[in-house]
Amino acid sequence: MTNKSKATKAVLASLLATSAIVPAMAVSADTTTETKATEAATPTASKTIDFKVEADDSLKRFIPTTGTLVERNGQQFINIELSDAVLAMVNSVTVAGQPAMAEYNGKKHINIPVTADYAPVEATLNMTITFVGKDPVDYKVTLTPDAKSIKEVTETTKPVEEVKEEKIYTPGKTFESVADGTYDIKWDAYKEKVGNYTAITNHFSPDAKLIVKDGKYSVELTITEASKAMVPDVMIAGNKVEAKAGKVTIDIPSISDLHEASVHVVVPAVNMDKQYDFNFAIETADLELPKAETKPAPVESVKMDVTALKNGTQELSIMHNKYLDDEVTVTATEGGYDVELTFPEGQHLLGFDVEGATVALKSEEKVGNNTVKIYTLSVKDLEKIYTATADLKVVLNGTVLYETAHDFQMKFTEKNATTVPFKDIANNGNKDAIINLYNKGIFIAAEKFNPGNNLKRSQFALMLNRALKLDVPAKSNFTDIVKYAAETKAAINALNGYGIINGKTATTFAPGQDVTRKQAALMIYRLLEKNGYKASGEVAKFSDMPKEVEASKAISELNKLGIISGFEGKFNPENKLTRSQMAKILNNTLTVVDGLKK
Repeated sequence: MTNKSKATKAVLASLLATSAIVPAMAVSADTTTETKATEAATPTASKTIDFKVEADDSLKRFIPTTGTLVERNGQQFINIELSDAVLAMVNSVTVAGQPAMAEYNGKKHINIPVTADYAPVEATLNMTITFVGKDPVDYKVTLTPDAKSIKEVTETTKPVEEVKEEKIYTPGKTFESVADGTYDIKWDAYKEKVGNYTAITNHFSPDAKLIVKDGKYSVELTITEASKAMVPDVMIAGNKVEAKAGKVTIDIPSISDLHEASVHVVVPAVNMDKQYDFNFAIETADLELPKAETKPAPVESVKMDVTALKNGTQELSIMHNKYLDDEVTVTATEGGYDVELTFPEGQHLLGFDVEGATVALKSEEKVGNNTVKIYTLSVKDLEKIYTATADLKVVLNGTVLYETAHDFQMKFTEKNATTVPFKDIANNGNKDAIINLYNKGIFIAAEKFNPGNNLKRSQFALMLNRALKLDVPAKSNFTDIVKYAAETKAAINALNGYGIINGKTATTFAPGQDVTRKQAALMIYRLLEKNGYKASGEVAKFSDMPKEVEASKAISELNKLGIISGFEGKFNPENKLTRSQMAKILNNTLTVVDGLKK
C-alpha cells in the first residue's frame, strides 16, 4: 500500500465534507469477513469510554471521540461508529497487523483492542476513494483511551438516536403587516413538500434572522463551519446571493409561503460544481411578529413629475410636455390616489384611456388658441408604470395632419427624481433592454436583477406571458407545476395552449430546469409565427447548427431579424440562457412583433 499524497489528503477532506449532501457513492471494496474481528463485532454495550484521536485533520473530524467499551475473552475493545458515507470507503482496519473490522448483519463494525493500562493504540484504515483512483490507500490513526472517562450505560444515559418524523408542508401563518426590525426565526428545508431534508439542513444553522424593512422581507442564513468553504452562494425565490463569512442575506417575497431554493456546492478537488435544489420555508406556527403602525395617508395634494415614454422604449413620447404636461397633482384617497393630468393642447385630444385605472374628464377651458383639458386618473399604486392610449386628431388650416390612437407609457416620480431599477445592471450591456421591459411591467422592481443567473423554464414562461398578455383559458396535464404561484401556472398553461411552449413529457413541464439558447429560439420563433411572421428561408451559417429542422429554422430566422446572434461563428445552442440575454432577446422580439402588427 502507498502513503497518501498531499493532493489525496485534500480530496479526502473535500469528499468527506460533502458526504452529507452528496449521495453515498459506490465503492469498490474488499468486504471479506475476517474471523477474529467477527467475534468482537456488535457486542451488547454496557460501558462507554472517551479517547483522544490523532490523525490527519481531513480524517480526524469524522472519527467520534467516544466509543463503546466491551470485553470478550479477557480482551477489551473500543467499538467505534463511523458514518455510513465514511464506512463505505473503508476496506479494512488493522491493529498490529491483525484485523479490527468485520461485517455483521450487512454493516461494517470497527473494534479496536486496548491494553489493560489503556495505552495508545495505532490503527491503519485502508480506504478506496473512487474519485481519486482505483488504488487503496493506508491512513494511520492513533487512539489514546481515557480510563477516567469510563461510564456505565444506564437506561437514562444510554444514547438514543434521534428519529425525525416526516413533516409535510402546510401553508404558514399569515401576517397582515410586520413592523420594521430584525427577528429571530427558525426555518426548514423541504424535499418536494417533505421537511427535515437533512441533505440541506446539515449545511446550515436552523436559526436565522428575518429582516423587515419598508414592508419588504429578507432572511439571513448561517452556513455551518464545515460547509463554509464549499458553499459560494444560495438562491431563494429566484434571488441569488453570494456567501460572505459564512452568511447569506436573501430577499424573499413572503414570510408564509414555500419558496423554490438551491444551494451551490463547489469542491475543486473532486471537480464538483453543482446546484442542489430544495424548498425553503420559515417556521411560522409559533412565530409572533409585531404589526407595523398604520400611517395615515396624506390628505394634502402634492406635485409630482410624469414622464411619457414611447411604448416599449426609453425614448420620450410625442405626448411628453407637448400634449401632456410633465407635472401632475396627486391627492391621496381612501383606496389609493387621484392624479390630475393636464393636456395643454387638449383640442387635439378626442379621448384618453389608461389600463388598470379609472379615467374621468375633470375640466376643459379655452386658453388662447388652445383648449386645456384636465383628466383625473384614479390609481392604487404610484410606482406602477401605466400604459395609456390617447386618441389624437391634429388639424392645421382645415387639413388633417394625422389622426391616430397613440399608445404611450406614464411613469410618476417625485419632483426632479430619477429612478433606475436594480442596483446590479449599471455596467450591463443589456441595461436599456432590462429597463425597457421593467417599464412595460414585465420585470418587477427589486434590489437586484441578477443578470448573470441562468433563466429557469418557469421564469421564461412568466416573462413571455407578461409580454404577450395572453388570455388563453388553457389547462395542461403538467403535474410538476402545482406548487408554483398562480400567475406562473397560468402563464405556463396559456403558452402551452397557444402552442408556444411544450412540456418535457405529456405530464411534466420541468419548470426548474435552465432554458437553453436553442429552446429560447424555438419559443420566440413560434411566437413570431403566431403573430403573422413568414419565414424568409435564409439559413444561418453557424458551424454548430442543431440537426432538428424546426430549431435550425428558428435560429436562422431570429438571426436574420437581429433578435439573437452567435459568437465567433457559433450559436452554442445548448448553452444556458442568462437573465441578461433573455432581456435582450425579449426586447428585440417585442420590437419585431410591434412591426408585424402595423
